[in-house]
Amino acid sequence: MIRVFTAMMVDSLRYLRSRFLFWIVLAMSAIAAIALFGTYSFTPDGMKILWFKPIVNPMLAEGGVGREIFVSYIFNAYFLRFWLGWGAMILALISTASLIPDYISDGSVELTLSKPVRRPVLFLFKFISGLLFVLLQLTIGVGLAYLIVGIRFDQWMHSALLAIPLLTLQFVYLYAISALIAVLTRSTIASLLGTILIWFVISLVQFVSNTMLLQYEMQAATADQNQSRIVELESKIATESRGPKAFERANLSSWKSTMENARSAADSVYPWVKTTARIELFVPKTGDLQKFIADKSQAPVTNEFAGLFMDFSSDQYRPADMDMQTMKDANEAETIARKKVRKVGIVESITTSMLIVSLLLFLAIWRFTRRDY
Repeated sequence: MIRVFTAMMVDSLRYLRSRFLFWIVLAMSAIAAIALFGTYSFTPDGMKILWFKPIVNPMLAEGGVGREIFVSYIFNAYFLRFWLGWGAMILALISTASLIPDYISDGSVELTLSKPVRRPVLFLFKFISGLLFVLLQLTIGVGLAYLIVGIRFDQWMHSALLAIPLLTLQFVYLYAISALIAVLTRSTIASLLGTILIWFVISLVQFVSNTMLLQYEMQAATADQNQSRIVELESKIATESRGPKAFERANLSSWKSTMENARSAADSVYPWVKTTARIELFVPKTGDLQKFIADKSQAPVTNEFAGLFMDFSSDQYRPADMDMQTMKDANEAETIARKKVRKVGIVESITTSMLIVSLLLFLAIWRFTRRDY
């Protein structure tokens, strides 16, 4: 059995290496890593990109905290999430979609079925061999970016290395769908298009769920902000053994009104949060893995990254009907909410997702073992 497994792994690796797309994705990962982390540097006054005029920005000055925020955000939001989590993943599906259909159709299956190995085991061997593409790409891509960032900026983001096993697991979720469609149809095109379509539906479900949760957490954070102010001011008044002054009464009234409105809005959104969370139980949660990586690596959220270039309290970005404190509170509430949204119960998420993957593989194996070859 070990010899059969090794032979199938080697055969699949040779097959993938022979595909031009394998080398294209590898080259694109290297280009993405170099472009995102090797084309700029930080100076005492700000930032310089290639030969262009330096960007004067004290927030991005060499040795400042803004530099760490910038690099960490680019690594997680663009390199991991958009390129490896989407772009490279789609190209991996294109490359591996033909593995099982070709194996079933070109006569290879008859040869391996002649070996003293059960059909379910053969299918699982072939499924595992399909994961080699993503594992190799992620190991090289993430490893290269990790080294470039560490060497150039002395910023060793060890938690980001979690992307290698977790994004490979994301591909497991998708490849299980591809494998089932491949066994049912024997068609590479059907397998690829069907997987991408189902992935789109899964992403849509998670987008709606995240949006509902973000709205809920923003309103909850706003309510907490105003409640803290109310408690602090009432405590101060009680300590000084006096009644509230006119402006303090006005502030208390405004804060209580804002708090009640925020809690009412949160309560109205909460049923939708629960509903979308229940729906998510029935789909592989690909997005949870990326959120977990960002949370563990303490990557900055969009507001923190944008704050390096924009002063949200200035008149340029603040709506005319919103005062400076309200704008600051809204930005702080959104930052808190976005960080809460990406906190996921990773054990529950992986467990429920793998149950679905197991069901898909069971159906695929059942069809594979009952089909005549």
